[in-house]
Amino acid sequence: MTVPARPLTSYSPGGGCACKMPQSLLGDVMADLRADGAFAGPGGALRVGLDPADDAAVFDGPADGSLVATCDFLTPVVDDPYDWGRIAATNALSDVYAMGGRPLLALNLLAWPSELDRALLTEVLRGGARAVTDAGAVIAGGHSIVDPAPKYGLSVVGQVQRDAILLKGGGRPGDVLVLTKPLGVGVVTTALKHGSADPTLVGDAVRTMTRLNADAAEVARDFGLRGGTDVTGFGLVGHLHEMTAAAGLAARVHADAVPVLTGVPELVERGFGPDGSRRTLANALASGWFDPGGLDPTRQLLLCDAQTSGGLLLAVPREHADQVVARLRERGDPRSAVIGELIDGEPGAVAAGGTR
Repeated sequence: MTVPARPLTSYSPGGGCACKMPQSLLGDVMADLRADGAFAGPGGALRVGLDPADDAAVFDGPADGSLVATCDFLTPVVDDPYDWGRIAATNALSDVYAMGGRPLLALNLLAWPSELDRALLTEVLRGGARAVTDAGAVIAGGHSIVDPAPKYGLSVVGQVQRDAILLKGGGRPGDVLVLTKPLGVGVVTTALKHGSADPTLVGDAVRTMTRLNADAAEVARDFGLRGGTDVTGFGLVGHLHEMTAAAGLAARVHADAVPVLTGVPELVERGFGPDGSRRTLANALASGWFDPGGLDPTRQLLLCDAQTSGGLLLAVPREHADQVVARLRERGDPRSAVIGELIDGEPGAVAAGGTR
């Protein structure tokens, strides 16, 4: 491993996907641009665009296939450059899987401080290439700039069959919600920045973040699922809010059933919640669309934990739920679990409750 003289995470004001713009601010800006007609809605060959927004754009190609296009980049979440490159690339690829697709082609997106060792840069790009290769895709170039803060990610093009597209608004009343990866990586990477993360827990978080969502997307296709997203910087609650708003439904989360990395609640109690998670929770409570019920502050923050390269959140017909979870676990996501359901109610509303 190439070790930087200065920890990579020290360059990051908020690790990984916790650096996302606040959900409320981004929503307001997008609303202004839509009102100006800046974004085209679906029509013609554009099947999924920014009105309404989803995890990636979908553009119809010849025959029954469509192209999936996305881009994502982030600041360091770990100090090992190879691991960071692999995590960032896995995170970018995830949006293609969140649409039910398969990645085909990737381009590097890179910002790099001039004082950082070239060997570190080589390892970042090597880690990214490993993730792309594992996904069965290819890297064919990219773009780089000099920047005070290192940033890395990908622009990705994939393919999806038109009858297999997963949409944020594709769920139906009564569908259960299945989460494929445990929460907690945002808390772990925050603790790491402060020198307070146990190496074993960091290893668990890295394994989670470098786990491609390829198998989960394949399971979704096998069962003909239509609703889903990936859980990243807005946490489980924030991304579920987007799903329910798009579907015109509400959701109930069984907080005790939500998988969490071992040791993470204790880190939250010690004050290592990401700032982005705190913003998401504060906005959700202030806006009134999140009802935490009787959850304690630690559990509320965990439901908003900013994930980097998180799992898929799938809307599954109740009669298929046990089969889907079993298949996900067989394919390599052992913490997959039913964590709630979609219900009729105020569009976008999310309420927390007890166990399933």
